[in-house]
Amino acid sequence: MDHAASPESRDFGSVEPLAGLADLPLTPEGVLALRARIFGPDDAITLAEGETLFALARQVGERGCREWRDFFCEAIADLMVHQLEPRGYLSDANADWMIARLAGRPVLATEFAALLHVMERARVVPDRLAAFALGLVEQVVLTGEGEAITGERHAPGRVTFADVQALRRVLYVASSEGFGHVTRAEAEVLMRIAEATAGADNDPSFADLYARAIGNHLLAGPGRHAPARLQVLDRNAWLDQRRSIGSGVLSTFRQMAAQAFGVTTRPVPAAVDDSSGLSPDRVDDEEAAWLLGRLEGRRELGDPERALLAFVASEALEISPRLRALMTRVA
Repeated sequence: MDHAASPESRDFGSVEPLAGLADLPLTPEGVLALRARIFGPDDAITLAEGETLFALARQVGERGCREWRDFFCEAIADLMVHQLEPRGYLSDANADWMIARLAGRPVLATEFAALLHVMERARVVPDRLAAFALGLVEQVVLTGEGEAITGERHAPGRVTFADVQALRRVLYVASSEGFGHVTRAEAEVLMRIAEATAGADNDPSFADLYARAIGNHLLAGPGRHAPARLQVLDRNAWLDQRRSIGSGVLSTFRQMAAQAFGVTTRPVPAAVDDSSGLSPDRVDDEEAAWLLGRLEGRRELGDPERALLAFVASEALEISPRLRALMTRVA
């Protein structure tokens, strides 16, 4: 067999199990054979087979048919989410395995799609994996080399609309069980992007996403999760650019609470608290200190930071005096 031939042209006839997976032809028919080899009669995939698929993906590069890309995403997600313990969740160890397959080199479009598919299928996504995925988009922003992730190249050091859409998609799929807060790790990546591109001709949608995401972190942080039946803090709703940012968190909170409990007048919190600790109306001292530590040393705040401060000022009922003073200075 000619091992120098492209993966798409290789003959399948004499391939041995596992050892010859890289010799399968990546045509639609060949992918069917590959699927049969990988999943086998037990409909399962092992870590060793996952390693082989990543190696094959690197060999194929950005080539390969749609069936190959779909199969790769499905197989890796099935391995990470449904084959490894704990089933349905991603442990830190499993997240580290995934990161190790992708770190330290340019990520392929197929691999990035698989990463998103893994996070979308998992009920819980470790912070480190979500931050890693956002960090891949961060590298696109800094280098401008984003064909594999955003589909376009651009001048380094600016955020394009395609970059924002990639960031938004990662934030969508990283949400645990469909709702929850934007984590500190995720917020830190967005802040690094804003700091690195200060003064650049960023797409206006970045300031909007930044304010929504960091606002979610501040106002819907750890310990303030909504009851599952209500899902008031669904961060897809927070991040939805079609919703006017002026409508804010509290109006969304009241509207969803009214739908769930028949509450139509203020105040809503008594009707929806349910001992959950939910209070999407304040920035506590620790959160304020963290935000001030990132903003006070800046010579000038850009559109993302100004949009965030305006958003928090309009939504939070309780704000520390130091943070309120910063808002007053930049208003």
